[in-house]
Amino acid sequence: MKRALHKVCGLINKTCLATLLVATPAIVGFVANAINPEQNLFTSGIAQAQVKAKNKQFEKRTPPAVSESVGKKVQEAYEFLQPADPKNKPQPQKVIQVLSAIPTAKLNPSEYANIYQLSAYAYAQQENYPKAIEFFNKYIALSPNIQVAAEAQAYQVLGQLYGATENPKKALETMLKWTDYVAEIKPEQYYLFSSLYYQVEDKNNALLNINEAVKLQEAAGKVPSESWYNLQRGLYLDKEDYKNAKVVIEKLITHYSKPSYWKTLSQLYGMMDQPKQRLAALEACYMMGGLEGEKDLTTLAALFWEQEAPYKAAKVMEKGIYTDKTIEANAKNLKFLADVLRNAREDKKSLAEYEKAAQKSTDGDLILGLAEMYMLNDKHKEAVKWAKEAISKGVKRADRANMTIGQAEFEMKNYESAITYFERAAKDERSKRFAEQWKRAAENQKKIAEIAKASS
Repeated sequence: MKRALHKVCGLINKTCLATLLVATPAIVGFVANAINPEQNLFTSGIAQAQVKAKNKQFEKRTPPAVSESVGKKVQEAYEFLQPADPKNKPQPQKVIQVLSAIPTAKLNPSEYANIYQLSAYAYAQQENYPKAIEFFNKYIALSPNIQVAAEAQAYQVLGQLYGATENPKKALETMLKWTDYVAEIKPEQYYLFSSLYYQVEDKNNALLNINEAVKLQEAAGKVPSESWYNLQRGLYLDKEDYKNAKVVIEKLITHYSKPSYWKTLSQLYGMMDQPKQRLAALEACYMMGGLEGEKDLTTLAALFWEQEAPYKAAKVMEKGIYTDKTIEANAKNLKFLADVLRNAREDKKSLAEYEKAAQKSTDGDLILGLAEMYMLNDKHKEAVKWAKEAISKGVKRADRANMTIGQAEFEMKNYESAITYFERAAKDERSKRFAEQWKRAAENQKKIAEIAKASS
């Protein structure tokens, strides 16, 4: 789970960064609303979660003015970064060239700020994230000679850049600084904080923040992203909180129905020792075509058998072995198919599967199953033959094998032999009572036969 979530979190950060960089601010003073116009700065209302918007009050700032000559160069660079004509592509390398040509000997902090900020965005557009990080840090270091809103936005983008370079610790530290500037944190930002906390192995705070993200999104009448639910689910499973994990999985099934979610729900019911619900969920996954591997299919068949639905178990096994070829036709699987067919009272079909299984195995217990099926199908000679073969190979229940031979010999009116095998079966306490009843019946039939023979 951790490896999968780590991969997801890496994608989260790069996706968020791409979103932030769609609209690059023109110059320092324009940055406050350029990227996230709905983000409220310096207003009341604090969301209650592990990460909180602090809405600090900052001093009024009056950065020094930008000279006309530097301002023209900055504007020229900006136009390469965001061309006025949407048909023209940004040219971040041109931005860097123009800004690098500005003499720096007599620049004031505001002028440096413009150069650092635009350079940072240009490098970010080139996906040269280390250089973008370098220039954003230079930009922030000029505080308080930059506007508060612009500083806030710089921290937000810088946090995304650290995330994109797989430095979650620095990303988290930077984003927490960003919370000083805002009065509210949006659901998608709580999601980002959750992913960062997860990556630094603080799963408690990760769970608090993803819960807040989901709660706020649902309260707004919106369905949280599938990735949000998956992160929340994974964190609950890490804590072995199966009850809450089940709630999340049910939401995934409702809004993003996939066979894999039904399979996960089935596994969860298994952990919660709810076999009926486990079977129902796994059957739903099967009906959606979500079970393809042999292990999953045989598990479903076994659950059907355990819940006294042998006919359904047989159908799964037959389809897997003979139609889809997803279940190997080995002795073990053929015997299992034979067993469930036998329980479903499909005696002829069961016998055919036992015969196939016996041809692929030297297992005594499997061969004994074949002998018992011969007996049920009134093939008494074959029953005796294979039950004796089973004994020679070794069986867990020799008493069952002896009972099978005894009953077959009885049906063939070989009463003396039947009595011998019933006596052997009676040595095992598990078959003693039943074997003795059959022995008495054999002895009575033997006497009747002797009397009839004598009187003829």
